[in-house]
Amino acid sequence: MSKKHFSWLLIVTAVFAALVLLIPEKTGKESSLGKHALMPGLAAVVNELDYIRLTAGGGEVIATLKRSDSQWQVSEASSYPADWVRLKALLSDLSLAEVVEDKTSNPEFYTRLGVEDVSTDGASGVMIEFSDESGLPTVIVGNQATGREGQFLRLHKEDKSVLLDRKLDVPRDRMQWLDRDIIDIADSEVLEVTSTHPGGEVLSARKASADDADFELQGIPEGGEIKSNWTVNSMGGSLASLSLDEVVPDSEIDWSEAVVFTVLTVDGLQVSVDLVSREESHWIRLVAAVYQPDEEGAGQENERLKQINDRVGGWAYRIPQHKYDAMTRRMDDMLKSTETP
Repeated sequence: MSKKHFSWLLIVTAVFAALVLLIPEKTGKESSLGKHALMPGLAAVVNELDYIRLTAGGGEVIATLKRSDSQWQVSEASSYPADWVRLKALLSDLSLAEVVEDKTSNPEFYTRLGVEDVSTDGASGVMIEFSDESGLPTVIVGNQATGREGQFLRLHKEDKSVLLDRKLDVPRDRMQWLDRDIIDIADSEVLEVTSTHPGGEVLSARKASADDADFELQGIPEGGEIKSNWTVNSMGGSLASLSLDEVVPDSEIDWSEAVVFTVLTVDGLQVSVDLVSREESHWIRLVAAVYQPDEEGAGQENERLKQINDRVGGWAYRIPQHKYDAMTRRMDDMLKSTETP
């Protein structure tokens, strides 16, 4: 081999060696760990689960979820139905979650990740427990990772914390675990609404035709003028997308001075709502019936009626003030002031 060719070979070899040195090696963590399932046994038993408890810092129980027949309920809310959509999403994420990296095993650093024991006051994580029969581990869900995807977590009986490949939706507010939907009757379905106050005052608004967009206020005194169509129409939309802020058995509320708000729909449904205020909170209870005053079979239940009564029967709901106000207005609330400026 000529000296010229030999020199070129040395140069190529040196360049290749330099490139190899510049390529970072895999860390021991990356090469030995790899992704693996957080709870590989969950998918096999998920349909048999009947108990889940969520606990926050200081040992405060957020919610104890128990399954009765085919329905999950929240024990701390008098066994009111749980938000199945949220619970199903959490179970799905736990069954699919993978560990992408081991983190600290030093308890002194747990608070940085939010995976300290929840018996500690001020602990930021949420502990998820399953029944002993399920064979599933208890986990503490910590903080979201900063600057990257994922969330920190620790198996309760292990020192090692880990980083997951996803974020878990685990609210610390008990109300977020309840099925908060009460009823949904759009104003386009409503023909007439009536508010009856304890003193006997009645306020009513109705549509001349089901195709009308606006309600007409009834019994306007001579010379009176409504403030706006919106003020009247808001009565008709009072039961649209109505959701709870709190729920208790209706026997815990005094209904003796209740305002009665009644809604009649185009398909003959009548929903009666009792409304009271208690310590600046606004509570309602509902019952549905079929409105057929001139036909046989009055009160006969239909499918929608049954669904409503099965959901709301026996419960009292705390609702937002603007919804309460729309259902308890008086004539003076609907009319422009007659006072001289």
